[in-house]
Amino acid sequence: MAANVDSRMLISTSPIYDYMDTLYSLSSMSQPSTNRPWSEAEARQILSNVDRSALDRFGQSLYDEVLGIIDEGAKWQINDDFGLSADADFTYELYAHSNGEDFNLETDWIRSYSDRKPLMHFAFDFTASDFFYTSFDANYQFGRASHRDTFKGYAGSPLVSADGYVGSYKLTSDSHYVSNSYFFSTPLVSNFFTDTFDFSFVWPKRAIFSLGGKNWNLSLNRDRLKIGDAYLGNMLVDDSTDYNDFSRLSIFVDDFKYDWILMFFNTWTSSDEYSASDINGNRMMMIHTLEFRLWNRATLKISENVMYRYDTLDLQFLNPAFIYHNLNNRSMFNAIAYVEANVSIFKGFQLYGQYVMDQARALHEGAEQSDSSGFVAGAQYVCELGKGYLESNAEFVYTTPLLYRRDKLDFIKVSRYYHLDEFDTSSYDGHIPFFEYIGFQYGGDTIALKVGADYTKPSVFGTSLYVLLMEHGQMNIYMSHNQSASNEGEANYSGKTPSGDVITRAIAASFSFDASLDKAFKWHGVSGGFELDWIGRWKYTKATEAYSDPEMDLQFSLSMTVAL
Repeated sequence: MAANVDSRMLISTSPIYDYMDTLYSLSSMSQPSTNRPWSEAEARQILSNVDRSALDRFGQSLYDEVLGIIDEGAKWQINDDFGLSADADFTYELYAHSNGEDFNLETDWIRSYSDRKPLMHFAFDFTASDFFYTSFDANYQFGRASHRDTFKGYAGSPLVSADGYVGSYKLTSDSHYVSNSYFFSTPLVSNFFTDTFDFSFVWPKRAIFSLGGKNWNLSLNRDRLKIGDAYLGNMLVDDSTDYNDFSRLSIFVDDFKYDWILMFFNTWTSSDEYSASDINGNRMMMIHTLEFRLWNRATLKISENVMYRYDTLDLQFLNPAFIYHNLNNRSMFNAIAYVEANVSIFKGFQLYGQYVMDQARALHEGAEQSDSSGFVAGAQYVCELGKGYLESNAEFVYTTPLLYRRDKLDFIKVSRYYHLDEFDTSSYDGHIPFFEYIGFQYGGDTIALKVGADYTKPSVFGTSLYVLLMEHGQMNIYMSHNQSASNEGEANYSGKTPSGDVITRAIAASFSFDASLDKAFKWHGVSGGFELDWIGRWKYTKATEAYSDPEMDLQFSLSMTVAL
């Protein structure tokens, strides 16, 4: 067996990220790199900064857990240079809630589509020497759009601007959306199905081609990606969406990391197949981040990024050392700047923050466009408790109404999910576009506070409890950014967070528990868990200081997995 497979990418759902964060906190160090996922080589380099001998007994056992994940080799090592793995997971999940009339869409649930597990999941990995790794998966799960859903056309609906846009995406006359989701409105439903018309055709959702060495990695990916490790959501790129397509070059040493990421996006909004006459062009988000470990206790990350719209790709713009803001063509580029800091105050206690700026007025610049920015600030404390660790955290988020929004191109992604209509109720088979923010999932016009606590006993069980308070103005992903309701016009909406006379206020409380059930079933790879969420939301009218339209929902998910 090869000693290391430097190029192997560690899946984003691996517990190694939480474990490593905890090790660093218990070692009085600021968080390790928050550009995730990591390669095996980067994880080894990060772990090498932790002095195992300086940890107490629990810290040493957690260190060994992390090392075991990193050292996990292929299931079948054919020879010293070649190995392969095949994994299968079978998960039964049950979902129930009390108010399917008002909470009938994916966005109404805390446990969204990307959080729900497939009924069957298969993964395949191949490694060659220490520098090559490739992986892909296959899922049997219900589709994000189902023939059981109710669909409506975007044309003429309140979800599009007067000139036919969602954000900066021009919609075609046959673009449809889900107005009522069967799997999110039904009082009691599971992820078990036999009707192939419910099947999701979007797979694999994790497909990786990776080359790497001790201090570098180059990869092509379909995977979840995030920059930052905030609890409520990250400002630049967040992993709340189902998946992203991107290429990535990472260079990492003890006190410095450089990431060059190119994110590729679908721009088709039609239910039909691709047409060369698509009016939205092609889009690519170009990201370069520089991360400095100033001292063991302090980390600073700066990032300049741009959304690039093109019909014919011009390679001169791909220089990652260029200052993207100087690409002075607003029809082709939209720059966004990002800074992130993390400081360890004392053992177990850290302060962190993120700030993103999409638009600010410069000298000699007019007031045609409003400022757009956002920040997250938080504190967390980790301590050993029993044979596990307790983590408590508090986080505050503020975003201006026009964060991520602009007329020519914005920081909204559209993903298409194929839908087959068995009963011909919507008179078409085709793709359904879903619009989401690339960064903070709730977008602009948001004020939020989240307070929570987690207790984890590694490889045994984990539990989480949090409360979320949120105030959201009238600006959302579907509202026009222009005062004349024309999305071809400039982003000049002038409201202040939370904007509008009638806003939304919400409270959510969540409790979850996950545990290994190996001992109970005497079978390695059996696990189970549940999640209980309560959401209450109200309309609040500023002028009268009155609440109206109360809506509440109790949501429950139960899960059991058998891994082979």
